[in-house]
Amino acid sequence: MEIINYIVIILAILASLASLLQKDLIKCIILSGFVGLCMAYLYYALLAPDVALTSAILGCAILPTLFAFTVRRTQRVDE
Repeated sequence: MEIINYIVIILAILASLASLLQKDLIKCIILSGFVGLCMAYLYYALLAPDVALTSAILGCAILPTLFAFTVRRTQRVDE
C-alpha cells in the first residue's frame, strides 16, 4: 500500500472523530461528507471503481445534502 493511502485512512479517522465532537450539526455533516470522499478514494485505490463512484455519489453528495436540509428545518446547534 502506498503512503498516500495510509494518509487518507488517517484523515478519514480524524474527520470521523472530529464530526463526533462537533456541536454544530452543519460542520458535522461537512466532515461526514469528507469521510465519504476519503472512502471513495480508498475504494478507487483498491481497484473497485464502480463502488468508488457509488460511494462518492452517495457519501459526498446525496446524503450530506439531505442531512443539511433536515438540519435546516430543525435546530442547527445541539445543546
